Amino acid sequence: MPNAQPITHAELLQRAHELHDNIRHWRRTIHRHPELSFTEHQTSGLVNATLTDLHIETETEVAKTGVVGHIKGGDGPVVGLRADMDALPILEENGTEFDSQRSGLMHACGHDSHTAMLLGAATILKELSEQGRLPGSVRLLFQPSEEAQDDEGKSGGMRMVEEGALDGLDAVFGIHVDATAPTGSVGTRSGPMLAAADRFSIEIRGFGGHAAAPHRSLDPIALSAQVINAIHQIVSRRLDPIDSGVITIGT
Repeated sequence: MPNAQPITHAELLQRAHELHDNIRHWRRTIHRHPELSFTEHQTSGLVNATLTDLHIETETEVAKTGVVGHIKGGDGPVVGLRADMDALPILEENGTEFDSQRSGLMHACGHDSHTAMLLGAATILKELSEQGRLPGSVRLLFQPSEEAQDDEGKSGGMRMVEEGALDGLDAVFGIHVDATAPTGSVGTRSGPMLAAADRFSIEIRGFGGHAAAPHRSLDPIALSAQVINAIHQIVSRRLDPIDSGVITIGT
């Protein structure tokens, strides 16, 4: 595209500001209707309908409830942009006009924002493509089930990889909101940036006894406490001090 007008940062920022109301509407709509991992049917429906209205080619039911969009540009790199869509089993008590309408479910990790932001990016990128100003192609990856794994222990991201959603990409970018970062800023770094939520199961067997005679029992509660403490020491005793890590055992 030798004669295409260059894309400027100021132009992109202005267009993003113009889409503010659209992005906020998408985010609040998704926030009102949270869906758990691998059940994001309404959310993926909104995504697919929005992309279709933008004349973006889509694939649905990727990794069960995911959506992939394709924006064709020039002969440059093919870049993937990824957002997650699932919510958490948490009761919302924020008292906003767009609180969750599904009791016990809430978008408490920002995935509603991630999805809305990627829809905004899709809008801008499609416009640039139609103007002949997009030097490469973009693949939009709306991922289900970031928070949980299926019966085979695989998340939506792993399923998308297995189904070829990332095949042929030269680079992939994701984003995550951070309430501690100044509004309008973006943070990045080399190496790991966020932690993963993983599940594990440990079975500790003991036998009961009287509380006044603990020496005659094998107390699984005391053993469990020692196991938890030992796991927490992995970061301080097993990792290189120059590296960072976090292990939290929670519910």
